[in-house]
Parts: sequence; C-alpha cells; structure tokens
Amino acid sequence: MHDRLWLFLATLGYLASAGWGLYALGSQRPVGNRWTFLLILFGFACHTLFLQQRGAVIKHCPITNLFETLAFFSWSLVLTYLVVGPTYRMSILGAFTAPIVFLINFVALAAASQIDLPGSLPNRGWQLELHATLALLGLGVLGVAALTGLVYLIQERQLKRRALSSWFYALPNVGRLEVVQQQVLVWGFVIFSAGAALGFFIPHQTNEDWVKIVWSAVVWSLYAALVVVLALGRLSHKKTALLSVAGYVFILLTFWGINSLSEAHVFPHDG
Repeated sequence: MHDRLWLFLATLGYLASAGWGLYALGSQRPVGNRWTFLLILFGFACHTLFLQQRGAVIKHCPITNLFETLAFFSWSLVLTYLVVGPTYRMSILGAFTAPIVFLINFVALAAASQIDLPGSLPNRGWQLELHATLALLGLGVLGVAALTGLVYLIQERQLKRRALSSWFYALPNVGRLEVVQQQVLVWGFVIFSAGAALGFFIPHQTNEDWVKIVWSAVVWSLYAALVVVLALGRLSHKKTALLSVAGYVFILLTFWGINSLSEAHVFPHDG
C-alpha cells in the first residue's frame, strides 16, 4: 500500500535523527540538538500522514492489527517526546528516543508484508478506540519517563566513577532529570490508568480477553508502584530509574507477543 511509504520515510527520518544525535553527543556539537529535533519532527510528520491515510482507508483508528498497533505505539512515543522535550528544555532526549522508535517501526514494517486490510470490524462503540488510544499514549509517556531514567543512570554512573565523558556536558544534570522523570511518570500513569479503566466499559461480544487484561494489570501495577515509591521517597532515585527502564524493556519485549495472542485485539482480515 502507498500509505506504507510514509511510514518508511518516517523510519528513515528517525534513523537519521538517531545517528546524528549520537554523533553530536560524542563530538559535543552544539547544533546537535537542533538537527536531532528537526529530523524527528520530519519523521513524526510522515508518521502522522501514514496513520491518517491508513485510518481513512480502513475507516477506523489504525490499531486493528500488530502492524498498525506497533506504528501507533511508536507514534505515541514520539508525540510524548515532542511535548516533553521543548516543555522541559530537554530536546537532547531525542537522541535516545529516535533509536527506539526506529527499531519499533522496523519491526512493524517487517510484519506488514503478512498483514492485509481488515475485513469486518466489530461494532464496539467509541469506547474501544478511546481505550486503545489512551493506553498507547500512556505507554508513550511512560517510555519517555524510562528514557529520562536511562539518561539519569548514565549521568549518575559518570559522577560516581568521576570519569566525565563528552556526554556528561551535553546531557542534563541529575537533579533536573529527577524532577522531569517524576512528573512525566505521574502523567503517564494517569493517562494509562484512564485508558485501562475505559476497557471495562467496552461492550464485549465474546469472552473476556484475559491475556491482555493480565498483561495490562502487570504494567499498571509496576508503574503504580513506581509512582508510590517516588511519592513516599522509599527508594533512591537510582533504583527508581533502574526499575522504570526495566519496566519499559519488559513492555517492549512482550508488547508484540501479547497483541498477537490477544483475541479481542485481533480483528478479522481479508485475503
């Protein structure tokens, strides 16, 4: 389909952004942040066009199969970065966001060859689309929180070892990273919780999708625990950052499998 061309261009844009961002970090080029941001913005524009065209063709939110869901999942991560980066003046996070988005899109494009357009879609009302959209956006916000935690761990390790590389002077300081991660983590948890809660109001024509319900409950519990321990100060920020990164790695490694096994999230296809 011609709409996949836009996703392909978006993926190339993210790859270029990732390469330039890592090069800029290593060479301490001041223009690095700007070009990394612009290349991601180009990729996001192409990415959005893909979702718009795909949705127009299938007359449904493009989350009807693994290919579309992965593309929407990565789009939500980029959208969150484009909001968080300029808001907190942390556009440097793009150098860490772009590689993740590139890998997700690469997997999506690899899976696209075996996926046709949906045939008949179940009539489950607006709750289904809003449920999926909020849940995926929540995962995108949580992804940026995890990437912020990763940057924190890099900075903390350099300070502990007193071995300051060129990255140390390009990345935000640990105090600022602590504040940003905590705020982003709370917002991500709220959005994901809203999406998960809407799932209980979707009219079901078959049995409950326990595979997706259990997985979502595990993810929700993980991030609820992170928000609570941050609020109570029970764990050091280093351990919280480690847990947030580990949690998002868990999501990335299991997301495709859960969506493949999920009966309620796989719609019938033609061909």
